Amino acid sequence: MNHLVLDTEIVGKENPTFLVCGEVVETGKKHTFWGHNDKHMAKLYHVLKGHTVVTFNGNNFDAPLLAAAMMGHTSMFIKQVATDIVETQARSWQTYKKWGIEFFEFDHIDLIEVAPGVMISLKTYAGRMGYKTMVDMPVHHDTDLTPEQYKLLIKYCQNDVGVTKALFHELKDQRALRQNMSEAYGMDLRSKSDAQIAEVILKKQCGIARTNADLPLLVRYKAPALIRTDHPGILELIELLEKQNFKINPMNGSPVAPDFLKEPFRINEGYYQCGIGGLHSTHDTQMCLEADEDRLLSDFDVVSYYPNIMLRAGLTPHLSGGKGQVFIDEYRHIYDERMKAKAAGNKVMSNSLKIMLNGTFGKLGSMYCSFYAPELMLAVTITGQLNLLCLIVEIEKIKGVRVRSANTDGILVDHKPSHRTRLLKIIAANAKRTGFEYEETPYIKYAAKDVNNYLAITAENKVKRKGLYGEGGVFSPSTPGGKNPTMEVCTQMAIDYLKHGRFNIYDYNEPKDFMSVRNVKGGGVQHTSTIMVNDWEEVAPKEWAYPCQITATIKRKSPPPPREVGIGGVPFGRVARWYMTTQSLPCISYVSNGNKVPKTDGAKLCLTLPSKLPKDLDRNWYISETNDILRSIGLKI
Repeated sequence: MNHLVLDTEIVGKENPTFLVCGEVVETGKKHTFWGHNDKHMAKLYHVLKGHTVVTFNGNNFDAPLLAAAMMGHTSMFIKQVATDIVETQARSWQTYKKWGIEFFEFDHIDLIEVAPGVMISLKTYAGRMGYKTMVDMPVHHDTDLTPEQYKLLIKYCQNDVGVTKALFHELKDQRALRQNMSEAYGMDLRSKSDAQIAEVILKKQCGIARTNADLPLLVRYKAPALIRTDHPGILELIELLEKQNFKINPMNGSPVAPDFLKEPFRINEGYYQCGIGGLHSTHDTQMCLEADEDRLLSDFDVVSYYPNIMLRAGLTPHLSGGKGQVFIDEYRHIYDERMKAKAAGNKVMSNSLKIMLNGTFGKLGSMYCSFYAPELMLAVTITGQLNLLCLIVEIEKIKGVRVRSANTDGILVDHKPSHRTRLLKIIAANAKRTGFEYEETPYIKYAAKDVNNYLAITAENKVKRKGLYGEGGVFSPSTPGGKNPTMEVCTQMAIDYLKHGRFNIYDYNEPKDFMSVRNVKGGGVQHTSTIMVNDWEEVAPKEWAYPCQITATIKRKSPPPPREVGIGGVPFGRVARWYMTTQSLPCISYVSNGNKVPKTDGAKLCLTLPSKLPKDLDRNWYISETNDILRSIGLKI
């Protein structure tokens, strides 16, 4: 069947209007249906049944509203349901039950879980994709529309359809993986996240029933046999860890880190932060390293670190019914099949199974998961940290060799060519004892603000970007959940400088590269100008506030001086997009309190992406920002 991208809107208070807009992906045909028109609703029924419907958050929002419309409920009833969903964040099954709505079955893909971000709005995805128009609701959702406003609502709804369609295309590979896995396992996985896919498949394969068992009060850790060291500090750390009763956070079911892990662990000149998550070095700030004839920079990463720890450390979850070993056996089978597929070049199968492996670990710490096992999650993460610490100790026994950085599953080693043979023997010895496989990536340059934010140039002249310098977009190699664009051109020019010793802003002509996108809670506005206002009120003796900030007072004997207030401008919704301008404009501010949206001094709001670079683009600002990036990663310019 063809795919129908669909969005619904319900607007009004006394006389609500229900609108459904859609576009067929394969043909471009657009549809508009009004809830107050019986013929429209009859046609909508056949359109829904004749297509694979694609939505964003449709399972919890659009589908219940469509089901209510198909039952013949009024727009007022649909408005009440929609308001309840928004205010209570109700799940679909709760909505159907509470409001007595019969489930309406149609072929449906909901993209909200397929997309990598968590709690990311459709408008944020529009910004991440560089979508041309970021349109806000033209009226308040309680406004009863006039006939003239119907066209405005259609335009808004169709823009959301366009963004959803763009996201549908962006998620092409992810959709294909889920389609293949759905066929392989005989269940509909098309609307599920990686972790959700892992859960439902392992539940089925292992026969694990959902339980509502009480959370454990605490869990313990026991270092597995693969952790071996003669380092007194690590031995003391292991002893503390094995004596510790790790409390469980009742709010999320995760183990709580003890206070003694808050202090960084020192090995020679390096400091490493341990915790419930991965290991992080803290000594690698504003550091720029360059390889040459006398210096090699090698990044050693463990392949599938967490899955391998689960399989090779003898760790088994405590699941009811003795299913722990069944779970591990099935997990090992998935891992082995993935390795076979990867070796055979079967990327589709390899990636599908990778989803399950990584998604499973993400679910171990979720108290809502059928195979919730906080003791296993704790064992995996701590074992991973201890192994890296042991490896660092062995490596730095070689005089002159330094571990410059460590992060979760890998280390960056700075060494001379004469030390390389001994270094590789140490890596190989660790791999043999643990069963882990290490992959080496040689670097030409490595420049870091800190362990989580860096740029690296590999020996193959490829660029590795992390954190602040990661690629913006729906997907980012450095950020699993994607990343809002933040003046991408500046990072690109910093990379140019690392590679060639220079950069030229005139090499870049794409408007989206000069944009930043940011969520603005409660909405924002960019005023056209400002005026000085003296409207302080004495809300208590010697306590002053201005009208919209009664809860935030200033204590002083006399009234504060006049304050600057913005005037003009059109408020916008929860996501801002802007570039830096040569015009003199007020910063972008929050509607709710008038505070500045961070980093918007000198900015110009740009909700409609231009086809060419704006004439008022402040190139000097971007050059200055690039130089700031270079200084932050250790270059002296």
